[in-house]
Amino acid sequence: MKCISLCTLIVTFFLLCPCGYAQTKLSVGVRFLPSSTMFRYDTGVPIADFLKIAPHYSRIRTAQGVGVNYNPARKLHVGADLLYAFQGGGFEQRRADLAYIHVPLWIGYNTAPEKKLIFTVQSGIQLSYLTHAKLQYENGTSANIAPYLHKMTMGIPFAIGFKFRLTPSYYLSTQLYLSSDLKSLSRTNKEFGVYNYVFPGLRIALDRNI
Repeated sequence: MKCISLCTLIVTFFLLCPCGYAQTKLSVGVRFLPSSTMFRYDTGVPIADFLKIAPHYSRIRTAQGVGVNYNPARKLHVGADLLYAFQGGGFEQRRADLAYIHVPLWIGYNTAPEKKLIFTVQSGIQLSYLTHAKLQYENGTSANIAPYLHKMTMGIPFAIGFKFRLTPSYYLSTQLYLSSDLKSLSRTNKEFGVYNYVFPGLRIALDRNI
C-alpha cells in the first residue's frame, strides 16, 4: 500500500510540471555516487606495493546527498553539493570504515539547455571533513583510527557525462566521476603513508528547476 501511494505521489508530481521548456537560473536535487574505494599502505617503493606487502582489497562504497546548480549564462553552470560519503577498503582479516562530509564546489560547461540530451563537464574543489574512522576486525573488535588521519582534506573532483531532460522541469544526470585527494590519510608517518584511493565511479543526479 505504501508503495502504491509513493508511486501515485511521484506520478502526480511529474504531471503537475509546466508543459513548455523555459530556461531557469536555479535548480536543486539529490545526488548518488557509487564507486570503488581502497584503503592501503604506500611504502614509496613501487615493486613492494605491486607485490602487496600489506595485502588489501577494494570495496564498493557510496556517497549521497543534495545539491544546487546556478546558471549565470546559457552554457555555464556553477554549483555545490553536500554529501555524506562512505569510504575505505580492506586488509587481511580487517577492513577500514571511513565516513566523510564532502562539499564539492563546481564550475562547468553544458551544451544547449533546451535540448533533450545535454553534454556536461565540470570540475572544481572538494572540501572534506572526517566524521568516522575505524578498523573492523574479523573477531568483531574495532579500533578507532581517527587520531591518525587528517580531519580536514581537500581534493579536485571531475565529472563528465550527459544530462537528460525528463520533463520541462526535471533533469537526470549520469556522469563519470573522479575525485583525487591532495593529502595522504596518515598524518603521523610520512615515510610509510596510508592512502585512500577512490576509483572512477558514477555521479547520478536528479534535479528540478525552481
